[in-house]
Amino acid sequence: MGVPTVVPLAESLATDPTWTGGKGANLATLVGADLPVPAGFCVTTAVYCEVVADPTVQARIAALADIDPADTEAIKEAGRRTREAIRARRLSPEVRQAIIGELGILGIDDAYAIRSSATAEDLPHASFAGQHDTILNVVGPNAVCETVVECMASAFTDRAIVYRQRNGIPHEEVGCAVVVQRMVYPEASGILFTADPVSGNRTRVTIDAGYGLGESQVGGLVTADTIHADAGTGNVLDYTVGEKRQAVHATPGGGTETTQVSAKKRRQRVLTDDEVRGLVDIGNQAHDLFGSPMDVEWCRDDDRFLILQARPITTLFPVPEPAPADGQVHLYYSWNHKEAMSAAMPPLVVDVWRSLLDESMTRFGFEGLSETAVAGGRIYQDLTPLVRTPRLRERYLRAMASVDEPAAVAIENFLDERDPWPDEDGLVTTVGRGVRTGLHATPLVSRIVGSAVGALALGDPATVADRQRDWYDEFATEAVERIRAEETVEERVQAARDELSGSLFGVVGRFFPFYATFIAGAALRRLCPGQEADIDALGRGLAGDVVTDMTLALGDLADLARSLPAVARAIEAGQDRETVAAVEGGSAFDAALQTFLDEYGFRGPNEIDISRPRWNEDPTQLLQAIRGALVSDVPSGHQEHFQALVREAEAAATRLEVAVARDVQATMRRANLDYVEAQARAAAVRRLVAVYRGYLALREHPKYGIARLLAETRAQFVAAGETLEAADVLIDTEDVWLLQLDELQAALAGEPIAPDIRRRKALFAHHTAMYAPRVITSEGEALGEPRIADDGALEGTPVSRGVVEGIARVIRDPTKETLRHGEILVTEFCDPGMTPLFLNAAGLVTEVGGRMTHGSLVAREYGIPAVVSVPSATARIQTGERIRVDGTHGTVEVLDRVPVEEFQKVYDVSGTPADEPTEGDTRRVPERSHGTE
Repeated sequence: MGVPTVVPLAESLATDPTWTGGKGANLATLVGADLPVPAGFCVTTAVYCEVVADPTVQARIAALADIDPADTEAIKEAGRRTREAIRARRLSPEVRQAIIGELGILGIDDAYAIRSSATAEDLPHASFAGQHDTILNVVGPNAVCETVVECMASAFTDRAIVYRQRNGIPHEEVGCAVVVQRMVYPEASGILFTADPVSGNRTRVTIDAGYGLGESQVGGLVTADTIHADAGTGNVLDYTVGEKRQAVHATPGGGTETTQVSAKKRRQRVLTDDEVRGLVDIGNQAHDLFGSPMDVEWCRDDDRFLILQARPITTLFPVPEPAPADGQVHLYYSWNHKEAMSAAMPPLVVDVWRSLLDESMTRFGFEGLSETAVAGGRIYQDLTPLVRTPRLRERYLRAMASVDEPAAVAIENFLDERDPWPDEDGLVTTVGRGVRTGLHATPLVSRIVGSAVGALALGDPATVADRQRDWYDEFATEAVERIRAEETVEERVQAARDELSGSLFGVVGRFFPFYATFIAGAALRRLCPGQEADIDALGRGLAGDVVTDMTLALGDLADLARSLPAVARAIEAGQDRETVAAVEGGSAFDAALQTFLDEYGFRGPNEIDISRPRWNEDPTQLLQAIRGALVSDVPSGHQEHFQALVREAEAAATRLEVAVARDVQATMRRANLDYVEAQARAAAVRRLVAVYRGYLALREHPKYGIARLLAETRAQFVAAGETLEAADVLIDTEDVWLLQLDELQAALAGEPIAPDIRRRKALFAHHTAMYAPRVITSEGEALGEPRIADDGALEGTPVSRGVVEGIARVIRDPTKETLRHGEILVTEFCDPGMTPLFLNAAGLVTEVGGRMTHGSLVAREYGIPAVVSVPSATARIQTGERIRVDGTHGTVEVLDRVPVEEFQKVYDVSGTPADEPTEGDTRRVPERSHGTE
């Protein structure tokens, strides 16, 4: 068979996206399943290859790869030149004759809808919806042929160029077919989503409906009717009638026109209940045919529905897998959010952590009580056994609220609205015994309580932090030595996994005395009612806290850099470590930096993701933090600030003692209590204060201890990647992170593996760009909505008291973005590796976190007002805007909506003075809203 140039949709070859692109292949698949699709044909990618084979066109396409997708002007100009080069080409006589032949079969003088169909569109992870052109009501063979070339040129619209680059799809590897279909003149049209695109619920169908062609809805001319229906029955759940003032219709001679809709029809329903059920049935057939939730463009013509396009809904967050075995609704909580790192992780890292979590649950006596699942590169823990019965639910949600209030509220609201588990009695035998064992009768619980009580009564708060740190240092050093003692890469990788698994119980067990702080804090609140601010102040200026020590050391580095003018200039100019070390005074600074790295270089941002570099591999983030501190001409005063926090805590402790003594004296006068009891109460407060401060300093020790093991595990996995690259198993060392754990083990053992690395890389990039819900159901419904106060302020969880106003800085990559001294840090999450940012922060806002997560604890210690769990904060707040953070009441208010362009007059969005090279715009590019092209 020769190379196909024109293929009817009814032919099986048309289902191959290699020839007909994503859109054409999907339409042909629908035709093959006897679903209603307008008749038509595809001009194949072979024709596109002929069109773009011209050297001028090839040069234009090749040049696109070198353009920064954030450089809108460069993209605009390069896209225009590429499209012009393609438009200058003409179809060959043979192709024109083939097109005219198909038009003769369908109707030579009929009107046609012509749509581009790229090979990289309508994919499960990248739909390209709205990126390429659709041209309607084209009449005449010559016009059709010209429009085919125009649609091919639209493969290089500005938006398509940027979309491909952001999704890692090379321009030269994309082909573009063109779908030519008989034009339909619909009475109504719209979009059907076989899953709710807002909540993610796969049991709800969402339909938008308007009059005439769908362009009136896509162009924003009308507010369409919005219908929600049950996916199983098609029954209407709710129907909102839109204000449909206009409609777009095709004109007889070609093209379209906009007409006014009569006042009566504007507020009428476009679809009846029976028509909704019919549409749902069509959508379900498409869903079953493609095996995934679908975005279906439909129209109604002469009382029949037709499908104009069908593509996967790529913006839906994936359903956790594996699915529940019992077929019932399950609730999942994001382990990533719990660890204050909501970003997606590559497959190998997910596998490592899932195996560690499963092993640790068994070691801790919770086997079978919290299964893990994976969705969107995140790990989710099944909460169903813990919230399925009212008694356990109440206890669990109360505990969760103290750590992650939004998650607890979302779960509680969900359970109030619906009861997925009506048969509670059956649970007693299935999970009741296991839950009682796990939560009440294991040695673990006794050990935690015993350690906490022992620390409260007998522990030495003054020395515990230093003693614990010494233990963690020794533990990590010995573990690393054992890993490195193994002879082969395969053995070292296994040893690293074994050390991680075996260390968890010991690392966590060593942490149990920390829980004495909860007892001490609760007792202080009972003894000192109304003095919450003073109790909070006790958590500041903690001696022995590893994160505080690290930040103070970094502040010393910044002051050293400031004292060396050439070093300061080099750092402010964004130079790398080698360049900084080469300037006058650079050797002294580099030696100090190396001392810091010797002690803390195993840490880094997002450090639970072992695919991320550590500071000793790339100290860029440290230099960025120092760079932000150098904006001030005077020393940062970090040591003085720390001592001031110590004095503040001591003063708060004194006020608590005085308050208790005053209360005791008053009580003695009323109840004739003796002096001894008064003294005992005052002594109790002193002891509680000492325990609270001393043991609170342990909060980051376990992460400190495990971080060194994680860094070593990373090093061994990188070595494994290098070995597999040398053996030609992998093209690049970094591809090791895209393997499954069993694939890595097999490859190191010399067994053949055949992973689709390119697809995994694209899927991981897709997951990285997705917003991950903290709580999700097995139906895919994301629980919890952004909270907006009556005055328009964003609401979150208050975690560090005080109010601050200042310039917001949205940070997504701390290795590339600088927080300047006195700015307010706005970020998705905050883990120990991001602590250098606190050197300059005046306030903190995060999308993820609770009262006991890292950012909250550090903010309280530093006395920085902070609000966490602010949904979509990094999208709703822009760098350069002036905001007010109220860490007492939990609100974030934008005071001045400053355009980024205005902010860039002084500084670019990465914190660089405007006359220096920028490092990239931190603004989030909004995703395309669902709609037809």
